[in-house]
Amino acid sequence: MHLIFKEGDQGEDVKNIQHWLNDHGFKAGKEDGIFGEKTREAVIQLQSSKKIVTDGIAGSQTQLTMERIDKEG
Repeated sequence: MHLIFKEGDQGEDVKNIQHWLNDHGFKAGKEDGIFGEKTREAVIQLQSSKKIVTDGIAGSQTQLTMERIDKEG
């Protein structure tokens, strides 16, 4: 089961998402563990590029997409 991460959330999991986004060319900004506007915009860019729901929330569908990209890597 995946947790849901959205603007305003904080923590190590958010930092990992930011790192992943930055590492894959989606500009999430500083990897500080704070899900802010830049992280939200980067999540939307990822979602849009993979044609999934573009809500800026790193939920199950988004995280599964990230995992799939890593496996295809």
